[in-house]
Amino acid sequence: MLRSKSDPLWAALVKGELKANFKTMSGNMILSRIARQLAKDNSAINLTHCVNEAYDFFARFETIFQDELNQIMR
Repeated sequence: MLRSKSDPLWAALVKGELKANFKTMSGNMILSRIARQLAKDNSAINLTHCVNEAYDFFARFETIFQDELNQIMR
């Protein structure tokens, strides 16, 4: 089960403070795209949007990414 969206580790992940290198390229791609989006607009509203977007993606493919996310966010 994924951590709650409100967990500060999600914000750290999308900001790049938590380094992730997923075996599946799509996980790396979404985080890279979100990082570029945050670089353009680092407002609190955009951060919330980016966390939601990342969470929704990883929740959708939870069976693929769960072990790696647990490893990264421990």
